[in-house]
Amino acid sequence: MNFDFSEDLNLLREQARRFLGERCTPAVVRAVFEDDRPTDRALWSEVAGLGWLGCAIPEDLGGIGLGHEALCVLAEELGRANAPLPFGSSVFLATEAILRFASPAQQRAWLPALASGDRIGCFALAEGPGNPRAGGIGVQLENGRLHGAKWPVADGAAADFAIVAVRDPDGGFALVRVELASEGVTRTALQTLDPSRPQVRIDLDCARAERLGDRVLAWREIEALLDRAAVLTAFEQIGGAAACLDAATG
Repeated sequence: MNFDFSEDLNLLREQARRFLGERCTPAVVRAVFEDDRPTDRALWSEVAGLGWLGCAIPEDLGGIGLGHEALCVLAEELGRANAPLPFGSSVFLATEAILRFASPAQQRAWLPALASGDRIGCFALAEGPGNPRAGGIGVQLENGRLHGAKWPVADGAAADFAIVAVRDPDGGFALVRVELASEGVTRTALQTLDPSRPQVRIDLDCARAERLGDRVLAWREIEALLDRAAVLTAFEQIGGAAACLDAATG
């Protein structure tokens, strides 16, 4: 039994590795980290031009429709290059949440801008340190408004909007979309050990929110979203580990 990627996906890997080797050098990565930029916008635009941001988005919604297996390949190469991009937050989580839970009209409105790189998303789940759990979600949706805080939020400084996990007034949970430059939203940078994933605290003071879809979600559905993102994050880590091995043995 052959567990290798297909010939087409291995070709995609070669192209990605060549591009990142030329465009995302250690000097480029170090420059982003040292001057505290949340991301490299020029590199983000180039990656968008290659279609990577819309890899799992269907073509009729602005993506290229290669699917999640191709996204695994790209994740591994981005991890190998330690690319200073909010790829995981915007693609693995925000985009995936919209694909799974948003209405068709919301998908048509939001996904093309994510695929083109014009908009960056993040995912706001935790409300303090520790692993997020159902009982730890206190922010509640009330009449389309949110009060409370989410932290830490990876890539929250680079993002234009956040997909926020909240309690539904009818019980259960909901995912809502919040514009981060809107009234009632404040972002505060947090000090962490990993400069590749800048973290922020997002305070919500009567912030306007738009619900994804129209149904109440079970906690297991949010966990399933995290599980899918974890697979892609694992591929990033494989790429990073492979780069370390190459540097040690090359």
